[in-house]
Amino acid sequence: MKGTILQPTYLPWLGYFDMIDVTDIYVVFDHVQFVKKSWQQRNRIKTHNGDLMLTVPVKKSALSTAIKDVEIHDGKVLSNHWKTITLAYKNSLYFKEYRGLFERIYNNKYVFLRDLNIDIIKMICEILGIKKEIIFSSNFSSINENKKSCKTERVLNLCKKIGIDILYDANGASQFLDSKMFYKERIDLQFQNLKYPIYKQLHGKFIPYLSAIDLIFNEGHNSINIIRQARNYQRYDDLVNKV
Repeated sequence: MKGTILQPTYLPWLGYFDMIDVTDIYVVFDHVQFVKKSWQQRNRIKTHNGDLMLTVPVKKSALSTAIKDVEIHDGKVLSNHWKTITLAYKNSLYFKEYRGLFERIYNNKYVFLRDLNIDIIKMICEILGIKKEIIFSSNFSSINENKKSCKTERVLNLCKKIGIDILYDANGASQFLDSKMFYKERIDLQFQNLKYPIYKQLHGKFIPYLSAIDLIFNEGHNSINIIRQARNYQRYDDLVNKV
């Protein structure tokens, strides 16, 4: 079974959905430590003044707090985010078609950041036509259980518990995952090598690496085709041999 293990991020970029689309199962990596000022709580959109970072404020918590336990500090911020998104994309070709779906989420009163992020991710998957099994790492592990484990051990243990024998991961993961440990367990590694696509955008010069909603509001039903055309995975061996 081919799987991807991803931390739940806010308004993820299109590469996040490539990773879900290409695999059989999507594991929400929610039992590991939350990282402040990371993509877990923020992302960028495009406005008439250029790119803009939207950040969800969270309550103060211990450094070791797991992603699943992080609480949103001020729910009113979500209403402001939606107003900003509306202003930025109201003239895009597909905004009206998807407006209602996003409004329902941004009108909800979320307590936990993970729940907000997962609802957005599920909704974007629905828009893109991606239907995958979604499970949570917290159902299999705890942050204390893996406290002394290295990153490779944490990911490897999840793969073994869930039954993943092909792991599809971000390109940057090749820098810290120990391939020998995976190969010993007969688990293959494949790394994303997405060539960021050019698509229709509002507001002047093209800006890459924005939230996937930028693609969706501008390209609508063609969004998943654009993501798939940009896809190109590489095995760890291939990356090493090029160095």
